[in-house]
Amino acid sequence: MDNSLNILYTCDNAFLPLTSISMASVIANNPDSLITFYIATEEENNENFRKLQDFYKDNEKIRIVYHDAKKQDELLARKGLDRWGSNSYYVYWKLFAYDDLKVDRIWYLDSDVICLNKIDHPDIEKAAGACLDSAHAAFNKAAHIPEDYYFFNTGSMYVNVDKWKKENCTKKICDYIEDMEHMPLMCDQDILAMALQKDLEVLPPEYDYLAGYDHYGVHNSFMMYSLDKKPFYSEKEVEDAKQRVVFYHCLGGVFGRPWEDGNESPIKNEFEKYREMACWNDYHKERNISTLFKIEKMLEVLPKGIYNRIHNLAMRKYVEGLAKK
Repeated sequence: MDNSLNILYTCDNAFLPLTSISMASVIANNPDSLITFYIATEEENNENFRKLQDFYKDNEKIRIVYHDAKKQDELLARKGLDRWGSNSYYVYWKLFAYDDLKVDRIWYLDSDVICLNKIDHPDIEKAAGACLDSAHAAFNKAAHIPEDYYFFNTGSMYVNVDKWKKENCTKKICDYIEDMEHMPLMCDQDILAMALQKDLEVLPPEYDYLAGYDHYGVHNSFMMYSLDKKPFYSEKEVEDAKQRVVFYHCLGGVFGRPWEDGNESPIKNEFEKYREMACWNDYHKERNISTLFKIEKMLEVLPKGIYNRIHNLAMRKYVEGLAKK
């Protein structure tokens, strides 16, 4: 049986320390696997990337490879898409990284995704698989995405590289960006939903389990985002996924992210375990709570039914505001 794993991350140099914690969680939960980490970052010859390679240089089961995914930066710049982090397009690189890879399948992971169980290879028929975004009900209309479309969260994606190439998925994405009439509201997620709706398969929620399910509860999450009225998982599917989470997406919100000082993240203890194993075992950030989240935190004392309705309305207004910018 093939025990190799291919994992792709795309990040700027400043996010490599956080990426190293995600990597540590993958290694810890897949001790028998030969793992190749493909890292698309700004440049290979930088201090953080060299530090990461040096950290694992004596581990024969781990290989760290620089991967150039910047080939469409000119297109992104010409179309006026926003740069992120240290002035790069790294959030979009995950869309363009596969044509040059000489592997048959690969997992893409965001830097804020923590692996909690052994990684397997889902049996997918399409070019790629991804999980559904819990907030998509508030985004579709404002993002000019048809209401019956799936809105995918790109925190993790499983890519059948051969099928991706055969179906010309990169060209479909580039063609969509070239001709798009509206700026993407949720960056790469809008583009992926519109360009590859027919080429994407819905993965079970344990492959991109969102932190909000734990903080708010699954039923309340469904009420907050009107998920019972949109193409989405059933509540039972999400509840059942709790018992077998493979990838946990450390999203923020009122509870904060687990690397932020003073956070209340549902996964803070697990994150701390993997941080201690990582190349940057002291990585943390100061927590800056927005006014919106401060208000939301105060409102959590309200009865759940009232809070859910307020949150649902506030989210829609917030997204509508973003769409007008």
